[in-house]
Amino acid sequence: MPLVAACGLAALAGLAGLVVRLRATYVVIRVRGNSMAPALTHGDRILSRRAGLAALRRGQVAVVLSPRSTGSRFLIKRVAALPGDPVPDGVRGVVADDVVPAGRFVLIGDNSEVSFDSRQHGYFRAADLHAVTVRKLEARHDR
Repeated sequence: MPLVAACGLAALAGLAGLVVRLRATYVVIRVRGNSMAPALTHGDRILSRRAGLAALRRGQVAVVLSPRSTGSRFLIKRVAALPGDPVPDGVRGVVADDVVPAGRFVLIGDNSEVSFDSRQHGYFRAADLHAVTVRKLEARHDR
């Protein structure tokens, strides 16, 4: 095999490896519903990075596996409290703790009138965390 062809194949393999790694790290998710309005509304797309609990910060928008058996596979909500933080007032009636326990976190939707979140569900588990939102993507007109 000529040297040029071998270099081309190596570059192609490297590019394919990079694409696989990026797809394993980043995911584009379409917002369903208006529980995060006005920040995110139905049909918006977000770029999210797969992450663990240690990567979460209060105020970030997280994507978690939905505990509901019907509806969307994911919930998209704002991080309100992390392990060791005081439990927010609106969640205290659902959980018995004063402080968020290890391996758990609290999520609350921006639009409280239509949001299913920790105020109804209680804590989310670290294993439920799917990704952390990096940014909202440019709007598309094919909603």
